[in-house]
Amino acid sequence: PSGTLTFIVSIDEPLHQYDAATESTESFDVLLAGLHLRPTLIRHNGAMAGIQINFTPFAPRILFDTPAVDLAHRTHDLAEISRPIAAELHERVNEATTWSARFDAIDEVLVRAVHEGTQPRPEVVSSWKQIARSHGGLPVSPVANRIGWSRRHLNGVFRAEFGIGPKEAARVMRFDRARRMISAQSRTLADIAATCGYADQSHLNRDFRLLTGTSPSLWLTQYPVVRQDRDRWSLDR
Repeated sequence: PSGTLTFIVSIDEPLHQYDAATESTESFDVLLAGLHLRPTLIRHNGAMAGIQINFTPFAPRILFDTPAVDLAHRTHDLAEISRPIAAELHERVNEATTWSARFDAIDEVLVRAVHEGTQPRPEVVSSWKQIARSHGGLPVSPVANRIGWSRRHLNGVFRAEFGIGPKEAARVMRFDRARRMISAQSRTLADIAATCGYADQSHLNRDFRLLTGTSPSLWLTQYPVVRQDRDRWSLDR
């Protein structure tokens, strides 16, 4: 979970998402995952390739004339939302022979898709940006006060636009910042908890387990992708 929508164009093989609850697998050529509060598992045979873009929650309206709430808590095949865009993206990215050509293809297709559709209320845009700028560290009351709304009204309109409430948005943004710092292993968990606005390290551990299904220490040691990112960061340093 994070404060962005995940958009992935697969290369060669489709991306396979595994649902542990139903023990089922879905495959996607072009994937768009809405804002969510549970971890998602990707299954592969040791290697996978694709291009991921992190969308703000305003992007679906601009590109597909769809509010973020319609995508929340689910992973979608883009063909269900816009078949022509999905087909062109997948075809052009997979026909390209260099990474720069693939990036150019994605830019061209998405820029062409931009349109002046309906926009969220300015107060909702402002509230999201306030929470994002603070990395989830700003309480809901000051956000509501700044736009002149009550907390209850902000919560209702915010959830109707994005599919999650402002407090949940702050939680996933705070978690996302902490997750990145934990993967870098440049600070202690207690220091990260304080920096990211958690009450204490136990609060960080509870949120981390809730949003990933595991603890920070197990996440670091048991997930190969995390280890690779950590090792790459160490080499870069």
